[in-house]
Amino acid sequence: MYEGVPQTMLRVNASLAKYLAEARRALSGECDFSVEEVRRIRGPVDEMAPVLAHSTELLRLQPEIAEQLDLYKSQLGELQTTLGQIRMMLLARQASLEAGRAQLSAVSQWMGALRQTR
Repeated sequence: MYEGVPQTMLRVNASLAKYLAEARRALSGECDFSVEEVRRIRGPVDEMAPVLAHSTELLRLQPEIAEQLDLYKSQLGELQTTLGQIRMMLLARQASLEAGRAQLSAVSQWMGALRQTR
């Protein structure tokens, strides 16, 4: 019944490690991290849902998966933190862009007023 669990956990942990590395690179400005990457993360998380639902029984039957389960939980926590940091970075960027847009609007209005006085 639980034969493929160790392979599933290895595959999911490898995927999460890749997404975590990409998210960290995005935080340092080395690459983009779009909504598509966030959506892709859902796949491995959904794949692990049944494993987590039966984790107590699985650990009793296959104690060797404890390390992979701990790694999954750790990576998921780190990913949550990193995605929160990306969110804050994007909110700050949004505020900066909005301030720039407001400034451009003010300059445009000023230019319009200047043209009318000539």
